[in-house]
Amino acid sequence: MSPLKSLFAAASLLAFCGPALAQSAPNSGPSEHHWQKPSADQMAAWHARMCNDLYARKAGRLAYLQAALSITDAQKGAFDQWRDAELAAAKSRTAMCLSRAPDEKREHDALARNAMMQKMLESKLAELKSERPALEALYSSLSPDQKTVFDHADRGFGSHHGHHMGERFGERGEEGKHQPG
Repeated sequence: MSPLKSLFAAASLLAFCGPALAQSAPNSGPSEHHWQKPSADQMAAWHARMCNDLYARKAGRLAYLQAALSITDAQKGAFDQWRDAELAAAKSRTAMCLSRAPDEKREHDALARNAMMQKMLESKLAELKSERPALEALYSSLSPDQKTVFDHADRGFGSHHGHHMGERFGERGEEGKHQPG
């Protein structure tokens, strides 16, 4: 681009964006910023929504899985028992989450964080033990194709890593294998 064209492009850009830049420039101090720290009430509302979403998301995933598996009438009882156990655990996690104050999450010393982690892990272990019989009953009632759907769908429920790790290490066939960059 010639120097004259570059100068013309810069002048046009300044003429077009100049007024907007002048309006967004900081005026007198930090109180003029668009973003401000949320109030305690806003944090409490966000925390309650986040906690309550734990149950809602679990219920949605289970409804999706039921449809994806095409649960038969013969399998419905086993699925309902497993779903009820999963939802009871989600309700328990929601209650535990709601019992903590929003600001209580990060400002702990090492011993308090360790105790909180131990409590969470013990709670998760108890959930897994209570859900296991219903899971075994459901899983044994599934066809091989349904088991494949269940195995892949369930892997992603706890995190987003399961789906991507499976693709990376080729569990979905040759096209899913990770290709060196």
